[in-house]
Amino acid sequence: MSHVVVIGSGPAGLAAAERLASEGVRVTLATMGHHLGGKASSWRDRTTGRVVEHGQHVMMGFYDEMRALLRRSGVDLARTAYDTDYRFVIWEERDQRAHHLHFEDGPLRMIFEGFKYTGMSLGEKLNFFGVLVQGMAELAAGVPEELDDTCLSAWCLERGLSPEFMQTAIFRCSREAQLNWPGEISAYAMLKTLAVAGRDYTTSEYRLPAGGMSEIWWEPVARRIESLGGSVRRHMKLTGIEVENGRLVALRLAPPLPHPPERPYFEGVVPTDPAAEERWTDFDAAILTLPPAALAEIMPPELLAIPELSGVPRLSTVAPLGLHAWHRASVTQGPRTVVAGLGNPLGFVVDNKPVYPEYRDDPSIGAALHFVGQETGFEDDDDETLLDRCLASVRRIPGWGGFDREGVLQFTVVRSRLAARRYWNAEPGSLRHKPQAQTPVAGLFLGGDWIRTPLDFPCMENAVRGGRIAAKHCLDFIGANT
Repeated sequence: MSHVVVIGSGPAGLAAAERLASEGVRVTLATMGHHLGGKASSWRDRTTGRVVEHGQHVMMGFYDEMRALLRRSGVDLARTAYDTDYRFVIWEERDQRAHHLHFEDGPLRMIFEGFKYTGMSLGEKLNFFGVLVQGMAELAAGVPEELDDTCLSAWCLERGLSPEFMQTAIFRCSREAQLNWPGEISAYAMLKTLAVAGRDYTTSEYRLPAGGMSEIWWEPVARRIESLGGSVRRHMKLTGIEVENGRLVALRLAPPLPHPPERPYFEGVVPTDPAAEERWTDFDAAILTLPPAALAEIMPPELLAIPELSGVPRLSTVAPLGLHAWHRASVTQGPRTVVAGLGNPLGFVVDNKPVYPEYRDDPSIGAALHFVGQETGFEDDDDETLLDRCLASVRRIPGWGGFDREGVLQFTVVRSRLAARRYWNAEPGSLRHKPQAQTPVAGLFLGGDWIRTPLDFPCMENAVRGGRIAAKHCLDFIGANT
């Protein structure tokens, strides 16, 4: 029986391993941590047992491959994916007001709802929809890759979008929620996102995980892999890749050292125990689904010299930031799920009180707030400063004014500065550095939302598809060499 090693237990690694195992391949899935899901993982607070998420992820309507993977693994999506009714509150700094936005079913009703949005003037709405219609006509045949060298702002300005509109929270939030990037982003990446997620109501709908994603979604996938004959090795970090004569011959892995008690995260490279390092050679192929920054740490010179792989270290990443705050007070009016447009660095908040059954049924918790954003420019803020920023920002929203410091039951800040937890993003010019799933090295394949795929923008669905694409190439390789 053929044997394939899959490195990484994010959506890409799990999807790749599941596809291989379902085809009768013996799979060993190795992951650095204990909690599955990679950048979409969760864990339990050691003191209170409450769920802590690496980031507030959503299941979009176009996540077809991800939903199929979860259903094959026995996940009941009706029970574990919360219907938000697609309502948002967006804070506009320029008028110091909160505005409501509701996605309706059907493109015409969505446009009608857009015209009802009170955060824009009638002139701005007409300007926006004029540019939207022009852009849709231009891109009817697809989004040209040449637009990757153009930033989104330039593309919009060239088509007449008002500079004032581009400063609104609704414009900024549309890209920051999807691509998690504080600076300019590629027009190609954003237009690909809009082409898929904005095609109609069913593709732009979103649902929230009704619990910690590692527990409700990713562990069932791992159990399916094991039921198909695969194995999962936790606490094993990839430390080296050995290539000879253009072929992958060995992988080196070692258990990571625990982080110091006084600091809940590592800065930079996660150290490992060299005395416990293992050299794996008993495999036919390997799929690496690490984030590009983590992969770049261990790529040997012979890999970096390959033109198709030399751009991996140049793919930019950003450190995500999150803050959980469990509070005695409750939201008293308006949608409880998503508020956007809050102050940096944590510009979005979700109240998971109605989302998670364990919080919904706990009378001691009035709200389970999860603020998300990215850390760039705010690395020196301590946890208490971040909490004060978040509470002051959200109290401006009608119905959210009761969230004072005294009512906080517990709060946790999640900083993710190590390479294995950084998000890949889509700044202009990134596309030329993205590798294919099948590398020039025999037996070596790559998976993730940062390789070339038909979607070509970062999200969980693209990670799943990237993993499955890598698995297909791997199966073809095995078939041709056995």
